[in-house]
Amino acid sequence: MLINEGAVVLNLLSIALMALLVATGLMAVISPFTYHLTTVLSAHTQKHALWLFVATPWAVSIICVLIFAPSILPVANPLWLDRLAHWHHSSVFYLDSWHGASLLLFILGAAYVLTKKSVNAVRHLNTMNTLTQVSQGATQHWRVGRDIVVLESQIPSAFTAGLSHAKCYVTTGLIEQVSETELDIIIAHERAHIRHKDTQKKLMFALLASLYPRPLARRLNQLFSLTSELLADARVSRSYCNFDIAETLVSAARIQRCFVGNANLTLVNHFIGDDVECRVRALVDPQKLHPFPWNYCLLIMVLTTILSSIGVNSLHHLIEAFFSH
Repeated sequence: MLINEGAVVLNLLSIALMALLVATGLMAVISPFTYHLTTVLSAHTQKHALWLFVATPWAVSIICVLIFAPSILPVANPLWLDRLAHWHHSSVFYLDSWHGASLLLFILGAAYVLTKKSVNAVRHLNTMNTLTQVSQGATQHWRVGRDIVVLESQIPSAFTAGLSHAKCYVTTGLIEQVSETELDIIIAHERAHIRHKDTQKKLMFALLASLYPRPLARRLNQLFSLTSELLADARVSRSYCNFDIAETLVSAARIQRCFVGNANLTLVNHFIGDDVECRVRALVDPQKLHPFPWNYCLLIMVLTTILSSIGVNSLHHLIEAFFSH
């Protein structure tokens, strides 16, 4: 049992955890109703909306802690706020209670996810470094640029990989089957990923999205990856015709259709790793898009915060009715 300062900190962490879980559940429930909304937004706006979606539970968790803080800390607490959010035994925390168990499980789960992601990242970086070293001869032979690594492989592929020093990788199987202009477009696309720091952003987004159920997290990661590809295509369109970029996408997809193993990993941005049809449509037939729905997002944030606060308060008192400390 802890009393005073330590108990206050752990009680605040318990509130943060409960609010995080309630907000995540609420966002997961409304997610099917937001898919259509993202289709009418530009790629840049979609990316902002996706970041907002995965960050909302964490923001709501912090806000709920601030809402509950007056009932824990020795400060004045308005009557209406006390009715909305009240946390009794604020200066006492039992480590063997359900509060302590839930905090321990969350810490262990978070440590597992971070460790797994870190191990995968280290393995990935080691693989990329090995590929870079063994491909130095091929890279010098093709003379495609110092920031481009040419891989000796018959599998046609182009991708960007790495974290602090991301690089563009192109296989000889792709170079030998595309024209010079198509190769320039592909390399410009991969360089756009490096400028946008997409590999780093994909890793951070995947960490935040891992809080959601696996099917939803997979869908969110796919949407984020697609918007990254659309934005890279848009950057290349500053220097090349949209129709040339679309033709390059179709040509590369046709060359690659007989090969497998081109999954878009967390730390990799493949040139043909996402919905080619959607990307081609965005290039050759851009639609009139709507501005960012700030009012809609603000309404969701406010409602999620209110419902999470009520949910934390209700769940706390409901569980307290069945579990004694």
